[in-house]
Amino acid sequence: MLVATLVRHWPFLVGLVVGAYLGAVTVLLLVLLAIADGSLLPRLGRALEDEVGIELHKAPGVSSVVSGVSFAHRDIDHVVLARTGCFAVEVKATFGRRRRLHEVPDLPGKLAQARDGARQIERLLASRGVPLPVTPVLILTSSGTPKMTVAERHDDVLVVALRHGHTWRQQFAGLDPTLDEATAQVAAAALLAYRSQRTDYELARSR
Repeated sequence: MLVATLVRHWPFLVGLVVGAYLGAVTVLLLVLLAIADGSLLPRLGRALEDEVGIELHKAPGVSSVVSGVSFAHRDIDHVVLARTGCFAVEVKATFGRRRRLHEVPDLPGKLAQARDGARQIERLLASRGVPLPVTPVLILTSSGTPKMTVAERHDDVLVVALRHGHTWRQQFAGLDPTLDEATAQVAAAALLAYRSQRTDYELARSR
C-alpha cells in the first residue's frame, strides 16, 4: 500500500531511488567480478604506477622517463634519466593506517626488488653501449604511506613517499649535474628500442 502510494504521488523520487539502488548493485557486481578474475589488484597497481609516472615527468631536472621496461620475470616500473643520474623506480602501494617506514609490510622484499631492477637496467644499458650507474628507488604510495620528511637510504636503495614530493624531486634536480643531456637522450633511446623489441617478442609468443 505504501509503495503504491509513493509510486502514484512521487514517481520521479521512486525512480531516483530505484536507479541509485540498481547502480550500486551493478558497481558491486563489477568489483566482485574483478576480484574473482584476479584483475582488480593489477589494474589498481597500473593506475598507481601511471600516477607516479606523471609526477616523475613533471619533476625538475628530469630529462626522460621510460616506463614499463619488461624482462623475462619482472617489469621495471619507471627509468628516470635526470641531471643527477639514472634511476630505476619501483612503485609499491601500502594500504591501511599510516605506518613508520620500518613497519611497512615486507620492506626487505620491496627493497630487494628495487635493487634487482636497477641492476637489470644497468646491465641492459651497458649491453647497449651506454654504461651508466643506476640508482634503485622505492616510491611508496597510497593510504599507508609513512610520513617521510626526507628521502631515506637503505644501503643503496633510495626510499621516498610519493605524497611528500619535496623529498624526492630534489634528488633529480641537483645543483651538480652528473648526467649530461646528450648521454641521457642516448640512454632513453636505447631503453625505448629495447622496450619495443620486447613488446614485439611477447606479442609473437602469444600468437
